[in-house]
Amino acid sequence: MAAERPSEGDEQALVDWLAEQIAHHSNLYYNEARPELSDAEFDELWDELSRLHPEHPQLRKVGSDPPPGSIKVEHLFPMLSLDKSSTEEEVAHFVAETTAQSRRFVCQPKLDGSALSLEFRRGRLVRAATRGSGTRGEDVTANVRRIPNVPESLNWEGDCHVRGEVVMPLETFRRDYAEVAPNPRNLAAGSLRQKHADAGKGRAEDLVFLAYGAEFPSGDSRHPDSPEPPSFEYDSEVITWLQGQGIEIAGNEVVGGSDDATTCTAIMEVVERWTEARERSDWEIDGIVIKLDRLTKRELLGMTAHHPRWALAWKFPPEEATTVLMDVEWQTGRTGNVTPVSRVAPVMVSGVTVENTTLHNRGEVERLEITVGDRVRVVRRGDVIPKIVDVLGPASASDLEGRRHSDGSVFEEGLPERRAVTVPEECPRCSTRLIEDGAFIRCTNLDCPSRLERTILYWCRHLEMDGIGEKLAEQLCS
Repeated sequence: MAAERPSEGDEQALVDWLAEQIAHHSNLYYNEARPELSDAEFDELWDELSRLHPEHPQLRKVGSDPPPGSIKVEHLFPMLSLDKSSTEEEVAHFVAETTAQSRRFVCQPKLDGSALSLEFRRGRLVRAATRGSGTRGEDVTANVRRIPNVPESLNWEGDCHVRGEVVMPLETFRRDYAEVAPNPRNLAAGSLRQKHADAGKGRAEDLVFLAYGAEFPSGDSRHPDSPEPPSFEYDSEVITWLQGQGIEIAGNEVVGGSDDATTCTAIMEVVERWTEARERSDWEIDGIVIKLDRLTKRELLGMTAHHPRWALAWKFPPEEATTVLMDVEWQTGRTGNVTPVSRVAPVMVSGVTVENTTLHNRGEVERLEITVGDRVRVVRRGDVIPKIVDVLGPASASDLEGRRHSDGSVFEEGLPERRAVTVPEECPRCSTRLIEDGAFIRCTNLDCPSRLERTILYWCRHLEMDGIGEKLAEQLCS
């Protein structure tokens, strides 16, 4: 999605753009299993929209509606998102807001896979569904039955909905799929949702289901012959019960303290320990989920339309990596801004293969004193594309070894000749003389083909008009 970010001065346009980006990237993540953004980057978009328009309808949506043509499943118990944190202060605030109810919490690894609900009717697996929009998912029962550790039946002949995450073990991914898929998460999601077992996206037999909770129907929602659900005081007891039913769990650790400060300290000790152990995990983990353990206290706190008030997700800091700057191209956007886009040797950052990054504007190029052929540090934070944050000096041929494109093909380009990045004086598309505007340079030609193409794409997306992509826009303006 190449829509240009509006200027900061036009707040309504920025709000519309952020909502559009969130909807677009939610669909890529939940329905197409080919995310273009890291979780940290998506969270930045979400947080920015929350600051500008806290009541925006997009913020009440969880996930994305299942794609047309799929079999829809209404979730009896919504699969909501989680509020997020990345600082100890945010954890302390969460503890202070919830400990009036209890000072006992359960911590679980936040698995980087595909969320799944298993519905057991009188102890037998009858349906499996993806998270989808949170209230409605996609039926993937046929593929889930092929996952080796998903049981066909429980040791208890009652009704329950088991919630968990489907992941691909890292060892399996590295051994069998590293050359054909960009990361385990995409492969797990694609394998789960493929229409045919031989579709080539991955084998469901190579996936693992790890549970993190369960819900029990009551009243008319429960089968008339189903026994009453077990009585639990704590969520950690539910996890233990699931293990007794032969269901593999994600892992959990119960912590607490005598007051808010000691409780927060205990939680942060778990966070630090699991963060250090992250690289030794059998599957990808992108954070830690902190949940109030006492179930009755959860009911008192309740939920928002987006997340439960009794849970918080600690997000690991955004990853960064080093690569080589191969080239810099200047592109003219809808408003006339001419911005530098850098092409780098492919590198994996936060589960996404990066080959293009932003340099934002002329001022950033000058500040970094960047040169084609440099080793650079790339980080994924809140920008629509990753950002170069540091220059590490001249690259060598060894810096290009072992790199692959997102489709798994080998990167075969050689080390580029070192040369300075030249700031253009004319529009790269229409050759109009550029004007300076602070750190930016602009094309003032309203008939510039690039500006017209971007304007067409912007309004088509804004008006939700399908079928008009970059190629057609180019043809219309040529």
